Amino acid sequence: MEQYKKNFKTALVFSLLLVFVPAFSFFQNIYLSSGSIFIDYNLTLADPLILFAETGLIALFLLFYSFFVSVIIFSVRKNLSPLKLQFYLHEMIRKFAFRLFAFFILYCLLLFLLMSGLLAIGVPLLLANLVLLIISLLLMFVPQAVVVEEEGLRHALSSNFEFLFKTPKSFAIIAIVGAIFLSILQLFEFVLAQFTMFAPYISLLLTLVFIFPFLEIMKTYLYMMKFDLIKHHEAARRQKPKQVRVEPESIAAAVGK
Repeated sequence: MEQYKKNFKTALVFSLLLVFVPAFSFFQNIYLSSGSIFIDYNLTLADPLILFAETGLIALFLLFYSFFVSVIIFSVRKNLSPLKLQFYLHEMIRKFAFRLFAFFILYCLLLFLLMSGLLAIGVPLLLANLVLLIISLLLMFVPQAVVVEEEGLRHALSSNFEFLFKTPKSFAIIAIVGAIFLSILQLFEFVLAQFTMFAPYISLLLTLVFIFPFLEIMKTYLYMMKFDLIKHHEAARRQKPKQVRVEPESIAAAVGK
């Protein structure tokens, strides 16, 4: 929670993804629920033009999401270990973002094809969703490997599995916390829906500005413990209480140069 408070302004940039909601609403097969955006369509029945537009919009959404994830992970990394700030802002953030963009594109494509295949062979929807959930959990630390260890996707995947194998406790913590958040969010949305039609939008806002950033911050903190950097950070903080923070405004300015 301490790291979330320190990076609260950075976490708020995730709310910018809400600008995609009106565009998504033009497509009848895209809907909001439980703080997430879902797509439901049959490729054999989809209009090619509509499919092309949806694919482009989703790719653009993932591009911005990848950049924001890179920023929040980097911000935590910067708080916990010394870095040449200007170098990373000018040279590395965009590289991290594009690597994560490639990962999320491949990840979404994998899940889509796998879900389509499982349903095509008659696997029950509940079981198919469980398979996708397990795969998602097994890949949860790839963004941290990309930004913290500055690795390409192939090595990031290897580091992700190595971390999960060596620290199953971290896997369990994130899985449990994520499940608790999702349960509370679903209950909150259900109750709120009795009073307003905007319940799914409010739920999505909470997901973007709190749940997603909080989990990424938590994952980054746990991941960096493998380097024993947390103890170094705590010792340095006692000696030097003031630290330079990464603000979203400075990041945006640096990236724009």
